[in-house]
Amino acid sequence: MESDGEVSPPSPPQAQGPCGAGHRASHSLPTSAGGRVCVSCAAALLSSASAPSHHVSHVLASLSLALADPAFLAPLRAAHPHLLAAPLADALAGAASRRDAALAAQASDLAADLASAVGPPAASGLVARLARLLSSGSLVKHLHTLHCMGVLLNSIEGAASCIGDKISLFLNLVNDLRLPSDEIRGEILFVLYKLSLLNSTPWDNICDNDNVDLSAIGRSLLQLSLEVLLKTQINAVRLNCIALLLTLAKKGAFDILLLGDQNLMNSIEAEGSRQTDDVSLNASIIVLFADAVKGSLLSTNLEVQTGTLDLIFHFLSSDANIFVLLQTLIDENVADYVFEVLRLSGSNDKLVISSIQVLSLLATSEERFKEKLAIGFSTLLPVFHYVAEIPFHPVQPQVLRLVWICIVNCSGILSLSQEEQIACTLTSVLRRNGNGELGMCSETFVLVCLILIEILRSPSAHNIQALPSFIEEASKHAISSTLPHGYDCAFLVPHSLRLLKEALIFCLEGNKENISVKKDLEDSVINICGTNLLQWLESAVADGDDDEALGEILQIFHIVLSRTSHNKQLKFAEMLASSSWFSLSFGFMGLFPTEDVKSVVYLVTSSVVDKILGCKYGETIRDAYVYLPSDPAELMHLLGQCSLEDFNLAACQCAILVILYACSFYNERLVGDNQILALVEQYILLNGGKFPYEITGHVMLTLLVHLYAFVRGISFSCSISHSPEVEKTLFRVMACNEWDFLLIRVHPIALKWLFQKGELMEPLSFQMLNFCRTFSEDKTVMLSNSSQLVDIQMIAELVLVGETSISYLLVSLLNQVVNEGTEDDVFSVVNVIHEILVIAPCSSDQFTSCGVVDAVGSIYSSPYSSRIKSLCSFLIFNILCSASVMALAQEDEWLALTMKLLEYFNSSLDCISSHQKHKILIGTFCLILHHSANKVLMEPAKAIILNSSLVSLTDGVIQEARAKGPSLLQHNQETDFGGFMIFILQLVYFSLRSLHAILDPNIDWQEFLQDSDNPQSFCVVGISCHDLCRLMYFGPCPIKLIASQCLLELITSISEQRSYLNAELRCSAKYMKSIIAVVEGLVFSQDSRVAENCGSSLSMILRWENFGSQENTLVRKSKWSRLIMEEFTVALTAPGLTSKSFSNHQKIAASIAVSLLKLSPVPDWLTSLFDNSLISGVVANLSARNITAEIVNLFSELMATKYLTQEHIVALHNLFQVCRRQVYEGSSKACLSEKKAEERVARSVDDERALLFDMVLNQHAASCTVQMEQQKLLHEIDLFFQESSQRQQQ
Repeated sequence: MESDGEVSPPSPPQAQGPCGAGHRASHSLPTSAGGRVCVSCAAALLSSASAPSHHVSHVLASLSLALADPAFLAPLRAAHPHLLAAPLADALAGAASRRDAALAAQASDLAADLASAVGPPAASGLVARLARLLSSGSLVKHLHTLHCMGVLLNSIEGAASCIGDKISLFLNLVNDLRLPSDEIRGEILFVLYKLSLLNSTPWDNICDNDNVDLSAIGRSLLQLSLEVLLKTQINAVRLNCIALLLTLAKKGAFDILLLGDQNLMNSIEAEGSRQTDDVSLNASIIVLFADAVKGSLLSTNLEVQTGTLDLIFHFLSSDANIFVLLQTLIDENVADYVFEVLRLSGSNDKLVISSIQVLSLLATSEERFKEKLAIGFSTLLPVFHYVAEIPFHPVQPQVLRLVWICIVNCSGILSLSQEEQIACTLTSVLRRNGNGELGMCSETFVLVCLILIEILRSPSAHNIQALPSFIEEASKHAISSTLPHGYDCAFLVPHSLRLLKEALIFCLEGNKENISVKKDLEDSVINICGTNLLQWLESAVADGDDDEALGEILQIFHIVLSRTSHNKQLKFAEMLASSSWFSLSFGFMGLFPTEDVKSVVYLVTSSVVDKILGCKYGETIRDAYVYLPSDPAELMHLLGQCSLEDFNLAACQCAILVILYACSFYNERLVGDNQILALVEQYILLNGGKFPYEITGHVMLTLLVHLYAFVRGISFSCSISHSPEVEKTLFRVMACNEWDFLLIRVHPIALKWLFQKGELMEPLSFQMLNFCRTFSEDKTVMLSNSSQLVDIQMIAELVLVGETSISYLLVSLLNQVVNEGTEDDVFSVVNVIHEILVIAPCSSDQFTSCGVVDAVGSIYSSPYSSRIKSLCSFLIFNILCSASVMALAQEDEWLALTMKLLEYFNSSLDCISSHQKHKILIGTFCLILHHSANKVLMEPAKAIILNSSLVSLTDGVIQEARAKGPSLLQHNQETDFGGFMIFILQLVYFSLRSLHAILDPNIDWQEFLQDSDNPQSFCVVGISCHDLCRLMYFGPCPIKLIASQCLLELITSISEQRSYLNAELRCSAKYMKSIIAVVEGLVFSQDSRVAENCGSSLSMILRWENFGSQENTLVRKSKWSRLIMEEFTVALTAPGLTSKSFSNHQKIAASIAVSLLKLSPVPDWLTSLFDNSLISGVVANLSARNITAEIVNLFSELMATKYLTQEHIVALHNLFQVCRRQVYEGSSKACLSEKKAEERVARSVDDERALLFDMVLNQHAASCTVQMEQQKLLHEIDLFFQESSQRQQQ
């Protein structure tokens, strides 16, 4: 090989001759620098064993530089690709024999570069020669040769095919794993790893191995590799070893390597029927494997840890004796090391996945592994929370399974906080699945449900405050994500249902405090049952879903019906029954004709019947379900048989009757109505209403009576024929045997039919007496539990319909018990009649027509207690409240009753009596007087008005009130005297109104203007105007209001009588001054009703004629009247400036203004007040919306007294035209139908007082309807137009 020499100017190209050594010129390859390299010289030097090391190193360096030169590489690759391969191999071998590490490394690197640069021709030669070199002898010197071989196998495609004797190479490599050097063993392991990857191991070509003992080689390789892994501390060596073992594990080599006997292996391959559990393992290798992987597991290198875990996983995935493998690894504490890796992983996904895969395999040996799992559980929990938050994490199911195994096998391992955290995490998993986010695999869903179930079963779960809310949400999402998806989630449905069932059981267990905390969860479960589960059941009948889910749902229903609170059981049973439960249940039994389904369906049905019918009627179904068929047609066939001598058949028939009766309440029919009637009639004819002694006869007879009455009631509306013989038979049985229609729930149709049958009046009278007794004893139950028994609401509705004889029966029963019964029975019957009137006030007419007035009157003539008589007084009061005029037309009976009431009232009366019974009776008297104003009950009203005791009582109460003076303000309706005073005032008010109809021609109304200083007793119930003014001035608000209403009534009557008779006013100026002073002041009352009454009274007083000069002077100088008018004008011109108490009193003030304008002469201050500027301001401020009849009347009076100018009249004319048009438009759009007045009744004295109070107020409101106000407004506008036209004409 020639050197390039010194740099000189280029010479012309010359023909190249041979090199100095005489090699051919073609072997001398040029370089880019202008020099040449003779490859033959280089080859000869590299191949020479005697060449000095530095010469060889120089050649290797020159060739390394030349290979990087394209000018050299191109002819080398084209003409001499094989020339340098053998010399390089020889140079590598020579360097190894000289133990020259640097030279060997240089040769190794060049060989790798040559193979990479030249390609397969050079690479194949290198691989073949290196393989021959490594196939024999010790490899202790061949570190770099091994490295070069590994590089070539790793980088050159198909390099393994160039190896001639693979077996020899493999055996020599395996044998030299015993060498102590970690570096050499690492290189050997890498070469073995690459050979196994390239399928160049003895196990890859078994047919070419002749008599090679694969078992021995495999055992030796495995043992030596594991020893290397055990002893080395170098991560690179560990990686090569793990990579080799992992490759062999993936190829299935462990299945052979772990078998102890080659003959046994051959027999397994030949027979193929022997189980691997029968193959004994090489225990020492397994122990060695366990020891070897421990160090690698604790390595700080992530690849080493991950590879080791993968190695263990594939080791355990072999087909060898897994059980023994697991036991050995667990006993050797490998699991502890894996948990430690997991603890230190820092949520590294690779380590987490690999660790969990190994632990999942170890967990298949539950007995040995559960102790290790318990120890490592604290490490597993953070991983559990980590993977649970990642949808579809690769090891999510495995982690959940490990957690579930630990909870199941290690009771008490979880603390309260851990259980709460796990429940929270799993709830979030289900929440994501239910919200349409990335979901989860089926196995994950199942395990989530299983873990939550185990937490619920934990004794400590009841102490976790937040657990019920988590379970509530989790169960909702579990159900919503499985049930609606039908076949797609059929496997998952039972698991979600089991979670729901355990949640319900969890709610019902524990102490009372815990149960109250779980109320929301219990309500949620029941709500899911009533919506999701019931809808699923309805679809199951149509679609035929699996019976496992059906069984779970029915079990949940049974728990709700048997273990929850009574109210929830009843509500749930009602919900099921109203959802066509009975039809659904037979659909289930037809769809799944198994005994299990049949038994659970009848069990739930019996529980439903227990709740909706009561009296344990479900027992009949539970006793007979074994014999009951699943087909409704077969059930009906059994009902039509004679069962007098067959107890089982009789039990079945009782169950069938119960089912049919329960169906009747929810409009369900297992067969047609005509068939049911025919079958029930046939049953009665064949069995005669007799039941075997084992069955409670009166209970079933009651149900049979109600069922027959129901089908008869239905058949009547459908015109279905019936058998009179059956009816007579049943009536005879009812008359001779015990039955009780209060025993069970009764259908209104059945009850109505029974009370329409005149033949049953006698037995029904007895039943009604029992009903009255029961109602009076337990009124609360009878009013609230209407879903179970005959209740007062049902009786009241039947009375109201008027198609039954209940009202006549009750009145007859009342007459009977008054004459023959005890005081308790009398009270019970009166109490029921009164309650019916409270519920249905319109039934008053029926009871009145049946003679209830006479019946009650006889009680007042008998020595019964005040309790009964007070109740009778309430009864009479409520009848008078709601009875029609026609019902009150029989005045004789009402007069007799009134006299008895007055006699009873007077018998214990004193002048200051305020006993409750007197208040009740006074309220009754008020209503009689109220009706007399409508020309009915005239004689009873006259007896009340002229009753001297009532007159004296009224006078005495007024005297006491007058004596109290200002302290009367403290006696409101809450005090005894104040409450009684209100009743007296109400009596006076209705008495004054009644006098118009009864004694008006004979009454001198001015007698009520008498002076209080010279009182004269009235011959009728009444109060003087002066005393009324005292009450208005000193009394509390209710007394002020009623007294002002009475005063208005008196002033109105006096005005009308004076106008009619043209009578003189008989009272002093002082008297009138006091009255005017009181009413003027109360015009400013905050109670608008008091202010309106006083304003109206004042307006009428001002219009009284024949005022003397003193009275006129009094009015003209009245500061109150002037203040009222000033406030009024401010309200019309600037509404925002008026006082709060006067803002709603414009109509009152307008009427007073009109009265003042009619005085002669008009007060001077009024003339100055209504000047031109003020009237202009008022007219400008008015709008069509705030005009009333009183305002129009005021302007008419102002126009008549010439206070208005022509401009004012024109402006008002235009304004009133707009107002009239709006009234007409509003009237055309108004609803023609009037709202019916609300019917009210009284249960107490306070109710009476309030009801009478409203009647007093409504007397005025009835005369001030919207239509009447509009008509009055239109009339006043017309009058204004007429007067303005007349003025223009003048």
